[in-house]
Order: sequence, then C-alpha cells, then structure tokens
Amino acid sequence: MKKLIAALLLSFVIFSCTDTKKQEKDLFNEVIKVHDRVMGKEQLIIINKMQLDTLIKDSISAEVTAAAKLHTTALDSADSRMENWMHNFDAENKGKSHKEIMAYLTDQKKQIDAIDSSFNSTVAAAAKFIKQNKKTK
Repeated sequence: MKKLIAALLLSFVIFSCTDTKKQEKDLFNEVIKVHDRVMGKEQLIIINKMQLDTLIKDSISAEVTAAAKLHTTALDSADSRMENWMHNFDAENKGKSHKEIMAYLTDQKKQIDAIDSSFNSTVAAAAKFIKQNKKTK
C-alpha cells in the first residue's frame, strides 16, 4: 500500500512539473510568435522609410516634408522599441520559479503585443500618407 501511495505521489509530482513546464513553454511560444510576426513587418518599415525619404527629397511642399519627417520619426521609434525589447528579453529565465517565469512572460507578451499594435498603426499611417502624396509618373 505504501508503495502504491509513493508511486501515485511521485507520478503527481512528475505530472505537475511537466504541466508547469508546458505552461511556460506555451506562453514562451506565444511571445515568440508575436515577435516573429513583428519581425516580418520590418521590411514594411524599411520600404516606408525609403518612400518617405523620396517625398522629403522631392520636397513637394513644406507641409508634406514636415509630415514625412514625422512619419519617419514614428517608424524609427517603433523600430527602436522592437530592438530594445529584443535586447532586454530574457529567454532563459534561469533560477526563477514557475510563478516568476509566468509573470515575466505575461508581461513580455503584453509588451510585444503593444509593439505589434504600434507597428501596425505606424506602418498603416505612413503607407496612407505616402499613397496620398506620391507623385504619379
């Protein structure tokens, strides 16, 4: 009987450890999924910045040039936020408890979701501005 109870207790401990590791891995994968999605939009920032630089160079009007510079600054800021997040992200979480890891990853998910949202709105605003002010050749 004691062996049965010990076996059940051991299996419970092993299962619960596996479950917490799975929770950590699943949340980590969610964070990385958003990261990868944002990184896929990096090309859009580069393209928009090049087109904004062309609008600035063409100097259609002082207002267009000023607005193009503001959009460029916003794109740079969004890109910089992503770089800072990546630089500060700790994927290893060594020496932390399950609770600490889950809290950290939850916070990181909120941060990367905010960066994703910022990327989307900044790129969309710049693309709309470019479309409205692009010269037809």
